[in-house]
Amino acid sequence: MSPPGRFGEARALVRTIGRVGMVQAYELGQLASLVKTQSLHLTGGEAGPAFVALQRVQVRPAPLTRPVLLVHGFGGTKSSWYFVARALAAKGLMVDAISYTPFGTSVERLADRLAVEVERMLSQTGADKVHLIGHSLGGVVIGQAIASGRLAGKVDTIVTLGAPFGGSPWAHLLPFGAIARALRGGSPLLRRLASTPVPEGVRWLAITATLDVVVPGARSVPGQAEVETVTIGGVGHLGMLASPQVVRRIVAALPGIANEDNASETRSSISPLARAG
Repeated sequence: MSPPGRFGEARALVRTIGRVGMVQAYELGQLASLVKTQSLHLTGGEAGPAFVALQRVQVRPAPLTRPVLLVHGFGGTKSSWYFVARALAAKGLMVDAISYTPFGTSVERLADRLAVEVERMLSQTGADKVHLIGHSLGGVVIGQAIASGRLAGKVDTIVTLGAPFGGSPWAHLLPFGAIARALRGGSPLLRRLASTPVPEGVRWLAITATLDVVVPGARSVPGQAEVETVTIGGVGHLGMLASPQVVRRIVAALPGIANEDNASETRSSISPLARAG
């Protein structure tokens, strides 16, 4: 390749990196300005400001509804779910979240831990099933827990946000670690998840974002034909967590709590995705 050609590619790469940096910096700033320093303690321990807010808005007990377990993404925390958890609590749902570090572990181990947390939640609430919501890596962890069979008959609805079922191009920038290897496109784990059918009776909604440069396009949608998908415009990978439109979609996806406006909006705009080739 001639030097001008290499220079052209280099300029394109610089522009791409710059755009990625601007989008993610904006999202981080947006999320930080909204959540500020609130620490979300959804169950147990000392309640932080965000948890107090959740307690205030949870005014309608809903004993017949199923609880929700949230799984954050790579580098996330419980606080990442502030807006989603608050909206669900306002509907009277019992909401909890797991917290983990992505270093020194694997997707399989995190999935095993998720299965244990589901059992604990079912035991504590007396519910027969849970709803699972996962962002980014958290969605893949949910997928692995489903594929392992450990959650058979225990899950009602799954919602994944920007989960790299088709791999993330950024995973190649991390040359070490089991999780980084698992999130590369075509990895054995991702191929296994794509070949695992969605369990009977489980609804799975995958939400993608037009400005997501971490898990772009169809990479964030599982390959199974049974999975429904909706794409949200104007937000990126982190912005999904604070987007009112995304939050409304999540609320509408959970049976028994969506108002008619949200339910009809979801039915009209969500369509089954053809199986990925």
